[in-house]
Amino acid sequence: MRVAIHQKGDLVHIPQAVTLVEADVDTANDPQLSIPLRVEETECPKLGVVLSPQSLHGGYVRIYCDGSAWSVKSENIYSIKG
Repeated sequence: MRVAIHQKGDLVHIPQAVTLVEADVDTANDPQLSIPLRVEETECPKLGVVLSPQSLHGGYVRIYCDGSAWSVKSENIYSIKG
């Protein structure tokens, strides 16, 4: 298993069939308020920008993609180095 290290502002590749979760992470101290508001699976590869590289729950990273902030498993995205 690879350990991904993402930095705030990194451009990332999101492959097809990756689950994106929208939740109110500002209320992470109350598990009831962090229930997902929306869940989507990517139908094609996408690009995103890392908003918050650290996660409090289960290895998720906050990214911005397609006009929304999402949480995605760190192991499912790849930094684009250039």
